[in-house]
Amino acid sequence: MDGAIFGNKHSKEDYGAVMNYARVTPPSVKENYVDIAGGDSSIDLTEAVGGVVFEDGKVSFKFTLFDAESKERMKNDLHGKRLKIMLEREPEFFYEGRVSVTSEAQAGNLYELCMEARVSPYKLENQMTVHTEAVRAAKEIILPNERMPAMPMITVRGNVSVTFEGSRFALKTGVYEIPEITFKEGLNRLKGSGYGEIRLEYRKGRLV
Repeated sequence: MDGAIFGNKHSKEDYGAVMNYARVTPPSVKENYVDIAGGDSSIDLTEAVGGVVFEDGKVSFKFTLFDAESKERMKNDLHGKRLKIMLEREPEFFYEGRVSVTSEAQAGNLYELCMEARVSPYKLENQMTVHTEAVRAAKEIILPNERMPAMPMITVRGNVSVTFEGSRFALKTGVYEIPEITFKEGLNRLKGSGYGEIRLEYRKGRLV
């Protein structure tokens, strides 16, 4: 099985560890129900604040190591730290979370180290999505996004107006992050007008 990278530490290259498994547990939905006294069922307020939100996800690891010193170094380097975590079986994504050693054991000359990472509910794409558009007249810009809401960094040269979901923003040369321009899952449509150039940069994320 492929290994894992925790921050700048590689499970096999740095510790000689064999990864027996890396099991991903998806995040639970933060549900919110209000009971109807004397009536059937309940009122579902799960999406009352604008959409579904999630608890943390989890990745459980088991490693086999071939000497006690490597096991101790791995435990010392990783336990308790919040790290960027990449599984080699899915190199296009990374996870972010805090690592905890949950158990360790020895069987003859082999050593076992079990760890758990409590991770953010979205795994993130390693590559940023970047779109640059020259604006000379009114035009539509269509950008895709994954499940995680994404607020793009907007870099403008010149004088450009951007309209998104009915709100219009007049932007001059500079760099902007505008909470009202947050991309949802699917295709996101912006309208640009004016004269100049606009660059949008954001990172997409899928549910763990």
